[in-house]
Amino acid sequence: MNKSTRATLLFFFIVLLVMSIPKTAFAYGGPGSIISGIGAFLAAVGAVLAAIFGFLWFPIKRLFTSSDDDEKKVEEESNE
Repeated sequence: MNKSTRATLLFFFIVLLVMSIPKTAFAYGGPGSIISGIGAFLAAVGAVLAAIFGFLWFPIKRLFTSSDDDEKKVEEESNE
């Protein structure tokens, strides 16, 4: 790497570093916006939990009910 490439990379690194430093935001979050934010967060968490529940519980439930049905069929055939 030559000196100009190093200088350019150093410049971009310094610019990114300065841009990533947080600034003070003089903003007011009223009660309505805070409650809406909490509600949106809880809805997102509930949606993720419902998706996990659906993807895990229902295939397992189907697996168990199909194995129970197979056992009942075997018992009925043996009784005949």
